[in-house]
Amino acid sequence: AVQVTNAPTLTIVPATPGNAAVSWTPDTAGFVLQETWALSPANWTNSPSGTTNPIVVPASWPAKFYRLFKP
Repeated sequence: AVQVTNAPTLTIVPATPGNAAVSWTPDTAGFVLQETWALSPANWTNSPSGTTNPIVVPASWPAKFYRLFKP
């Protein structure tokens, strides 16, 4: 994980069975959640959740990677 100075901290924790909660603090305007299926090569796309914070996502295979992006 890479933390950018003055950017919110992205957190992913277990939620209900089979799910994970994705959130960021502080809840800063202008950031959008992005996701990709692989890191090499990465194909980051905006998550359907967009700027919703927090969100609950399935925690199943295949793995999915998340990041915050400020356009």
